Amino acid sequence: MELSKKIKVGILSVVILLAAAGAATATMHAVTHESSFCASCHVMQNYMASWEHSSHREVAGCNDCHTDQRNYLAKTYSKATAGARHAFMNVIKPPEHLKMIESSKEVVQRNCLRCHDSLVEKTRLADQDAEADRKFCFDCHRSTPHGRERPTPP
Repeated sequence: MELSKKIKVGILSVVILLAAAGAATATMHAVTHESSFCASCHVMQNYMASWEHSSHREVAGCNDCHTDQRNYLAKTYSKATAGARHAFMNVIKPPEHLKMIESSKEVVQRNCLRCHDSLVEKTRLADQDAEADRKFCFDCHRSTPHGRERPTPP
């Protein structure tokens, strides 16, 4: 095979691979967009039930708070890594109660501020500098928007 033909085949292969990756990413976003997708795992049902009775239900779903919203690439990465972690945990040994990992705390905090920054800027929390003394919104507002967990329906 001559060199120019090899280059054409290589370029075509890369184009097909990128198109397939783009289609897979778009499909992942479409399938996981609705909060009902998150509730498809047994461990999430209590959290979903409490969110359904919250003030956030009409304005923010699971992805709005729990995925990185800075840009499409960040959102895709956070959805893919969190999804893989959740799938692994739900197959191996589902926990009774969920606990956010450190990187998720930063994402949720950023998303709280994305909607509520004008409220926080009026408090002393807006002036936090030291990481050691840093407070997250959910340190005080832990039950927002999930409230108390409700028993899983039979």
